[in-house]
Amino acid sequence: MEFTVHLDGNPAIREEGFFESEVGNLNVRIKSLEFDNAELSKVNEELRERVTKLATRFTNQKGFQPKRNDRFNNKRG
Repeated sequence: MEFTVHLDGNPAIREEGFFESEVGNLNVRIKSLEFDNAELSKVNEELRERVTKLATRFTNQKGFQPKRNDRFNNKRG
């Protein structure tokens, strides 16, 4: 996108050109951020599935007992 700048013309035209340029730059930035957001959402969903799979993997096994850390309540003595 190219913009023509008239240095000797109407200041309103210069201001309008400036804001057109800013809108163009912001649109490019928005597209880039939307792409980054889509990538992060995809990675987040993949990680969420992995965490869910790992969290439920051990509890589905028969006879699984979580180990407790009883070092402070040691009955040996």
